[in-house]
Amino acid sequence: ESAMAKKRLGFFEGINGYGFYNVLNVVLFALMSEVAYVGIIFYTDVLKRCIDGDAFSFLIFIVNPILFSLLCFGLLRLNTVFNSRYPVTYYTSARMLGFFLLIGLSFWGYNYLMYVAEVYATGTDGGNPFVPTEPIWLQITSITLVQLVIMCLITINHTARYTIMLYKEGEELKQTQARAEIRALQTQLNPHFLFNSLNTLVSEIDYDPESAKKFTIDLAGVYRYILQKQDKPLVSVYEELGFLQSYVNLNQIRVGDSLHYECIYPDRSNLDFLQEKYLPSLSLQLLVENALKHNVISAIKPLHIQVGFSENLEYLVVTNNVNPKKNVHSLGTGLNNLAERYRLLADKKIVVEKTGKFFIVKLPMLDLD
Repeated sequence: ESAMAKKRLGFFEGINGYGFYNVLNVVLFALMSEVAYVGIIFYTDVLKRCIDGDAFSFLIFIVNPILFSLLCFGLLRLNTVFNSRYPVTYYTSARMLGFFLLIGLSFWGYNYLMYVAEVYATGTDGGNPFVPTEPIWLQITSITLVQLVIMCLITINHTARYTIMLYKEGEELKQTQARAEIRALQTQLNPHFLFNSLNTLVSEIDYDPESAKKFTIDLAGVYRYILQKQDKPLVSVYEELGFLQSYVNLNQIRVGDSLHYECIYPDRSNLDFLQEKYLPSLSLQLLVENALKHNVISAIKPLHIQVGFSENLEYLVVTNNVNPKKNVHSLGTGLNNLAERYRLLADKKIVVEKTGKFFIVKLPMLDLD
């Protein structure tokens, strides 16, 4: 059970989650009930004639606002039940009018019973108090209509507040779900990267122990970055480019001069804007890893990877030449992963372009706002 659901079950929070708003309602309901009580006394002939005697019941004057407030909050609670259980059908005109009619009948019955209680308590009618000897129906109906209008406005306001609260809860749930999905997508990258790195390390230990030692140190730095950023959906472009250089260095130990990497920065004297633009964490590493996985890398067919920027500085562009490996079938998991993260984080799309010689991926650079 969520904390917000528990909050709604509290005394003042039990109706709509707005405690101060409900305190104001208590005051308003009490005023409505007392005005109705005084009106019934002064505008009914039998009680008006006896006003100088015992027509005024102090006990009823005290109990009346309590009972009337309980009735009003009960109606609001019923409105909440209709809002939650019948969110679509309840908002039809006929159902709303039916609910307002229920409020009117409840108020009219309450006012009538209050009149009967006053007659009985003061003894102003020697006969049956349930059978009035004076025309009180117009007075009770007029008072009820005034109460009904006020209560309808409160009910509409209550429904609007409840709807806003549900909308906020829905948005919070969406954000929580999005963060969980992003976290799940991020964790898909780390084991794959570690698996490839360990394979490379095993090969380097046999081939060149000194290189393996350097590779281990670099790998520790790279994986430290991964651990630091895996809980952060976005990192600055500047940080990602620095990490990518370290990641490329690791792979150049494995393949040597067969891997060429180049980063072409925009023609600007001040590159601080790169620290104000953001990418999904480890997105560049994923693209380079895909290029390494799906292309032949040799002295004859080297792999060229270039990182640049679009002219309007909206996209970071990663390009690699295509020398596809045989018998390697791509399911597109990595790109789908990255595309899904962009959708969840910023509702934006990556751009993928394939030509006969090049594979190009354009990543939108994001703002924190």
